[in-house]
Amino acid sequence: MISRKMIILIVVVQISMSGFSNTAFGVDNLNFQRRTPVVEVYEKTKDTVVNISGFRTETTRTRNGYYWPDMYEFWGPSVNREISVLGSGVVVHEDGYIITNAHVVQEAGKIKTIFSNGDEFPATIIASDETKDLALLKIDTDKKLPFVHLGRSDDLMIGETVIAVGNPYGYASTLTSGIISAIGRDIPVNDDSWLRGLIQTDASINPGNSGGPLFNINGDLIGINTAIRADAENIGFSIPVDILADNLRQMLMPEKLRRVRLGLVVGRMKTSGDSTGLVVDSVTEPSPAKDKGIATGDIILEVDSHKLSNVIDFYIRMMNKEIGEPIKIKYISPKALVSKTVELSMLERPLPDGRKIAMNFFQMDVSDLTETVAKKFGYASAYPILIITSVRTNGIADTIGLNAGDLIVKIDNTPVSNMEEFSVEMEKINEGDEVEITIIRVSAGILGPIRRMYTGTLQAKTMN
Repeated sequence: MISRKMIILIVVVQISMSGFSNTAFGVDNLNFQRRTPVVEVYEKTKDTVVNISGFRTETTRTRNGYYWPDMYEFWGPSVNREISVLGSGVVVHEDGYIITNAHVVQEAGKIKTIFSNGDEFPATIIASDETKDLALLKIDTDKKLPFVHLGRSDDLMIGETVIAVGNPYGYASTLTSGIISAIGRDIPVNDDSWLRGLIQTDASINPGNSGGPLFNINGDLIGINTAIRADAENIGFSIPVDILADNLRQMLMPEKLRRVRLGLVVGRMKTSGDSTGLVVDSVTEPSPAKDKGIATGDIILEVDSHKLSNVIDFYIRMMNKEIGEPIKIKYISPKALVSKTVELSMLERPLPDGRKIAMNFFQMDVSDLTETVAKKFGYASAYPILIITSVRTNGIADTIGLNAGDLIVKIDNTPVSNMEEFSVEMEKINEGDEVEITIIRVSAGILGPIRRMYTGTLQAKTMN
């Protein structure tokens, strides 16, 4: 028979256990918050982050220092091997444009992007700049994609919380967080170039994070993760979003991608009164934009009745325009009370005379390797490659040791195989610029012709 004391004890124990359970596991405790700002950033941005995979083929020849192009039937041994590509990226435009590092996709084949929901898409490289370690990819999809909001990096605070999302070692959609450790860091990429003005963070960044986003606590993109200090722990670096936006603008200008003339150089978003749009940083002339009265400082509000979301949005819309296709630009001048709408179109830009530029700046004559030229210099037949046919004594080309008969394969690390490609590269050169040229020189050997590759630097200079 249960006594009254035992009944009271049981009731007390039940009440105590009930209270312990609710307190320990937070069932009814409204002050116990698990959804932190970091959680909210991940949920807000995870669908914009992609994993990047693929491979690139590397050919290794057994005789170091020598190069045999396909135009010669090289009998020596070589080894081809496939190197895996692993990295991250982030969607910056709803039409399927993705930013990553150039070193992630450099010379890669069959690039594949994988979203957090498992969707997979092949990707193509639209633009790439190895010196800035940035590349823009494009995937084809019928649906509009979620994309990141571009933040600012000119107001970053040392110590503020940052979040990195990416694909370290193939572990998809991995989040790490930390703080900004420093800003304005410079790191060497190789012997000739540096990445400057980087964000340093202690958020864990590993191989596979490259190309992925760095977010602030509001979920705004503030950087692209690009490098780690291999001999240290928790020292990673990111390209600031302001540098990203400026570099993308340079990479995506219609004049850079195609032989067209538009004349508009736009910058970041700006608000003037009740109007928000992209500020016009400069207008080149002569150009369609100049002819229609658009001026530096104006704010572009819409393109073809579409309100612009960021500088990338503007240039991607220009990318899809054909020569002569009407483009409606709605803009406002800072001092004006009302907006204006003008209609303009891109013009075709004529190809310059690359041979003339090479003679002017480097005092060398260049030609396609035609049948006639091949016979003159002792080659068996014509081939799609360029050849130096003459070098002026004491000219720029002569001073670095270039000779008639040298075959040109690259200008500033860009392959050139015909006069059109050569002319496009020559067009980029101004007086005083340093230009890297890669040539093949053929000489006689005991066992036959020896082909050796050389790289030299020319400084563009006009000489009488």
